[in-house]
Amino acid sequence: MRFWGALLVIVAALAALFVVVNPGINHVIGSLIWRVVNYVVTNATNGSIPVVGSVGGLCTSWGLVNVSLANGESLFIEVFNGSYVYLLTNSQLRSWGGGPGAPGNYTWFSSVPGIYVVSPGPGVYGLLVCGSTNIVYRVLNYTAMGVAAYYGPGYGNITTSAVLGFFNITRAYIGNSTGAAAPGFSLQLNAYVVVRYGSGYVVHWVQDALVVMGGQYWFQGEMDVTNYIGSSRNFLYEGGRCVLGCFETPMAGLLIIAVNSTGYGVVINFGYALLQLGNETFRPRIDWFARELIPIPNATAYIVTSPVEGPYGWPMDTEFVIGGPGNGGGVEFRDLNAYLSLLYWNGTSWTPYPITYTFGVSTGEYAVDVRVLPIGPSTAELVVGHNDYQELSGQ
Repeated sequence: MRFWGALLVIVAALAALFVVVNPGINHVIGSLIWRVVNYVVTNATNGSIPVVGSVGGLCTSWGLVNVSLANGESLFIEVFNGSYVYLLTNSQLRSWGGGPGAPGNYTWFSSVPGIYVVSPGPGVYGLLVCGSTNIVYRVLNYTAMGVAAYYGPGYGNITTSAVLGFFNITRAYIGNSTGAAAPGFSLQLNAYVVVRYGSGYVVHWVQDALVVMGGQYWFQGEMDVTNYIGSSRNFLYEGGRCVLGCFETPMAGLLIIAVNSTGYGVVINFGYALLQLGNETFRPRIDWFARELIPIPNATAYIVTSPVEGPYGWPMDTEFVIGGPGNGGGVEFRDLNAYLSLLYWNGTSWTPYPITYTFGVSTGEYAVDVRVLPIGPSTAELVVGHNDYQELSGQ
């Protein structure tokens, strides 16, 4: 809990410092203060299940698909209103035999809207949906791990002008990684930006990342998976020793994405603040290292966290997660201890997301054997251990 108290002090100070140390971005902060996916997913079936039966009773209509799970795989299910969702073994399915009565014997069941990850063990299962069959489901192998929000209270949307991820990496020793020539990992703040204009709208995926590779670190921003828009990487040697640009622990700081609507278009700002690197500590200061202009005049834009499917077939989550160094790669750590917290600007202050999970799905990179332990609201500790796909916190 002391970590959470320290975090609130730091982000409060940073909020006050935005205008003081960055007068050139007052128009952004003053109004704020307003690759992809299938590499880490097996059997990635878009979740609309066709209706295969229609009778009277609880299961007035139903859909059924077969789902095969291998060892270590889990089933991601998003349940909407009006759906009764059952996971059945073959024997349970035979026992049900078809509508109209609901199955009385099942491996897993829910009719409450939400995101669920079910890990029943290897085997072939029937995913049965009674009622509205337009659910989303995937078979997960490995994903990025950390803190992710998929929706707000009442299974609704959360919109904001800025999101922030605070990190404190005390140990990070890489065992294996893929996706890049040198061993490494990435810490990613990922979000979706909705741009509305006239009667239309467009959705963009954005990423602000700390990349650690080959013993070096830098920050980079990306948009819509392939549009790399900038980075900051520095090297300074003193007495033959690299003292800036080299990854050392503990490393603490934050990543921030802020969206601003202007008369000439929407501006997406990517920033970071480095607070500690090894034995060195730094004065809190946001470095806005990259910007992207979406040239749609007089458009309105915001960051959205929503259970609605986005452009890549997943819910439009907001996530602060660890994965491989890039190009859809993964990372496995020999030792890891890191603290992550995900916050959004509610119009007057930074606040934690009310409902979060331990895994993110809106990136191609993934982590192997990273366990996420809850600390406080929207805050977690990451250590070496089996990937645990579950709700991290809720209200």
